[in-house]
Amino acid sequence: MQLRPRDRLVYVVERLMLRGAGWRLLVIAAAVAAIAIIGGALVVASGEHFGSFGAAVWWAFLRLTDPGYLGDDVGTWRRVVSTVLTVLGYVIFLGALIAVMTQWLQAFMRNLELGVTPILKEDHVLILGWTERTPIIVRELLLSGSRVRRFLLRHDARSLDIVILAAEVGPELVLELRDALGDRYDRHRIILRTGTPLRLAHLERVDFLRAAVIVVPGVDVAWQGGGTRPELTISNADTMAIKILLSIATHAREHALAVTALPQVVVEMSDARKALVAENAYPGSVEVVASDLIVCRLMAQNVRNPGLSHVATELLTHSHGNQIFASDQPDAVGRTLGELTHRFPEALVLGVVRKVDGRMQSMLGARPDLPIEPGDRLVLMARDFEGTALAAAPHVVPELAGAASAELALAPRAPRRVLMLGWSHRVPPLLAEFAAYPREHFTIDVCSAIPAAERARELARGPAWPTITVRQLERDFTVPGELAAIAPAEYDNVILLGSNWLDSREAADSRTVLANLLLRDLVPAVGRPDVLVELLDPTSEALVEGLPGEVLITPEIVSHIMAQVTLRPELGSVFDELFGPAGAETHFIPAPACGLVGRKVTFADAMAAAASIGGVAMGFRRGGERRTPTGGVYLNPPRAQLWTLADDDDVIILIDT
Repeated sequence: MQLRPRDRLVYVVERLMLRGAGWRLLVIAAAVAAIAIIGGALVVASGEHFGSFGAAVWWAFLRLTDPGYLGDDVGTWRRVVSTVLTVLGYVIFLGALIAVMTQWLQAFMRNLELGVTPILKEDHVLILGWTERTPIIVRELLLSGSRVRRFLLRHDARSLDIVILAAEVGPELVLELRDALGDRYDRHRIILRTGTPLRLAHLERVDFLRAAVIVVPGVDVAWQGGGTRPELTISNADTMAIKILLSIATHAREHALAVTALPQVVVEMSDARKALVAENAYPGSVEVVASDLIVCRLMAQNVRNPGLSHVATELLTHSHGNQIFASDQPDAVGRTLGELTHRFPEALVLGVVRKVDGRMQSMLGARPDLPIEPGDRLVLMARDFEGTALAAAPHVVPELAGAASAELALAPRAPRRVLMLGWSHRVPPLLAEFAAYPREHFTIDVCSAIPAAERARELARGPAWPTITVRQLERDFTVPGELAAIAPAEYDNVILLGSNWLDSREAADSRTVLANLLLRDLVPAVGRPDVLVELLDPTSEALVEGLPGEVLITPEIVSHIMAQVTLRPELGSVFDELFGPAGAETHFIPAPACGLVGRKVTFADAMAAAASIGGVAMGFRRGGERRTPTGGVYLNPPRAQLWTLADDDDVIILIDT
């Protein structure tokens, strides 16, 4: 069927109007010209005297665009035509023009708010993706004052610029950033852009090839909404991260960029088994943060050494206490670790980071005769970077007799009974971490409302663990009677896991807090069992104050590590050893076993005691303060401060066992 002329005209006008503001203005201009021609023709046809037809059209155009001419005309017909033209001018010329310009301005401002314009930056930190971790990573980057200054110095940059590429930028993301950063939010240093890292145009929008480092954050936890299995969602997130690395590498090849010029990449993978795949997917330098492995290692170590969470929290955050530094010390080359131990009045020498076969390898708690080679970085614990300065002369350290009795505390551990309350995708790797200690045996009961047969099938997919015994209990531990029937007080350790089969992390934490409240009435105020609580939402921490147990806010821990590795990649290997089953391990050794009870001592005395068994003293733990927010942990105290230690106090020692 052939379109009628009117329909054809409407269709043509529609297609022109949809092309953009410029075409809309062109249509309005054409309409104004047509009306002016018609108005001029009408006054000429009526016998009005004009010098020419063009003069009549100009007369009509002036009446159409400027209503001030309305009272200047003489004659009835001319006044009628002039009035009609003036009214049409209000409607078409002024009304349509204002509407088009307003719509264009709104669209322009909306595009600016969405962040679709390209940036012009260099040596910036680029975060690809918005997850629950993103605000925490940004906050940690801004809090890392001295580390940021050295980062800028290495990249010859003037300020730390953070660019975030999110799926859709809006006021909600800005508000979330403001809430997380507070007074540190700076819209000039934090730039949001809309896009996906899988498209070249969107990567170019954030100037990805000129970034100093690219961060690919993961997800906090995989929620089961819509019937999706959590482990599948986790796998999809890891697959997407690998796809992003491939996308960056592909687009870099299109620009013919050399591998050495590619930006450093820090990527989070939930499944540690895919770490090698991620490293092979990106030809440049890449640091993989295996989040589930880190969390599970920290949990397993905290079960074996209760109180470790307080040490980890202090070392991984910038808000208070000590930090770990991988420091270049050219003057230390040729010396041994033993010679350097007492050359840092405000820092502790934990070991070295050395490049072996092209990979960074940490050696914590290494033997004192280990020589420092060119290219080595000392691993130091200090309150700030200024405290890592090498002194010209060593400090005098007392020789402590009887310190070797601390070896008794490193005897083989007795079998432990562990109760896990809750179920998540982290249970299999957590059990694998317990099995990674072949000289120790754990009997682990996993209690959840999820059918035991389903959980057993999930565990059956993995390898057998001969050193641990696992039993599945099918109970709702948020019901007082069912939790009491388990008899949690008979276990050595109780772990409250954040469950990811609920609708949200807030719901998971609510269930965890309720179970912790019930535990308070079922376990003794002092002594065993040691309780470890995993929270998935940082805002839930205030709800467990005064309740039994140590708290691990696992999303924050992973975000802290990613932020620190972003600024100093060498720290990745340090954290792997510090919280892993191999290499150095943190022990809480009773002060009496170290010969530090019954007299006033200094931290230098503890350093001598730790050195006698080949370890590094990190600080003290006061037994009477274990239920305080800091756990009674005092890391790297002043060397000259006098301490009167009691029988229930401990020396925190890092030793390679």
